[in-house]
Amino acid sequence: SFTPNEANAIDYRRELKHFLAPHCDDRRLSGTILVNLSLAGDARMRYTEDRPATAAQSVLVLLPRRSLQVQMGRVRYNFRHGIAAGDFLDERRVSITFRQNRFEGFNV
Repeated sequence: SFTPNEANAIDYRRELKHFLAPHCDDRRLSGTILVNLSLAGDARMRYTEDRPATAAQSVLVLLPRRSLQVQMGRVRYNFRHGIAAGDFLDERRVSITFRQNRFEGFNV
C-alpha cells in the first residue's frame, strides 16, 4: 500500500565532488518504504548497520542507471546509506527518491 506523496530529485556531478552523506531517512516522518529511481549514471551505495563501528556490517551495492531501489524492513530502519564522491561511476547521476509522508498536511 505504498502511496508516495513526496519526491526528491537530485542531480549529482562527479566533477564537483558531490556525495551523499551516510544517513537514515527520518524514521518518524517518512513511511516504512523508500523508493529510489536511478535515471542517469551508475553509482555504488554503501549501507552500514547503525550500531557501534566495531560491530557494524557494511555492504556496497551497485545502483545502475535505470534501476529501482526499494528500502524497507531492517534495511530501512537499521542501516545508514550514502554515496562517497569516489563511488559515482559516471560524470553525472540523477535520481528521484519517493517517500510516503506519514503526516497529512505536513509542509516543509
